[in-house]
Amino acid sequence: MSDLYTGACACGKIQYECNAAPVFSWKCHCRDCQRASGSMLCPVMYVPKTALTISGQAKFYEVKAESGNAVRRGFCSECGSPVFIDAELVPELMGLWAASLDDPSRFTPQVEVWTNSAHAWTSLQDGLDKFEQAPTSEQMQKIIST
Repeated sequence: MSDLYTGACACGKIQYECNAAPVFSWKCHCRDCQRASGSMLCPVMYVPKTALTISGQAKFYEVKAESGNAVRRGFCSECGSPVFIDAELVPELMGLWAASLDDPSRFTPQVEVWTNSAHAWTSLQDGLDKFEQAPTSEQMQKIIST
């Protein structure tokens, strides 16, 4: 399978191409991600910023995540679709929301984080490592190196 990943917001005003495989991917259940997605979680894959080409202009807003790290969330100002996550935790990477991928079936999560915030009506995926909150620095290094 090609390492070329493409995606866009719902209206197509923002489009991107990434010519590298994701460094890591996860499903985040924190309350901030729930609010940002309007759903139960945020499925996101992180790719090297140097491999990412973006056309169009995302609007970003910054929040302090439950982990205490700054997170900048990028969305389309026209249609409101969430597209990017620029996280202080991994400054050399950019998060791509799985639903923004042209082929969302290419999203393969490695872990689930902030599972203590998952709702009773949320199904956690069998076979994935789970963290009740944010992974520690040591756990994060293991996730990135997998």
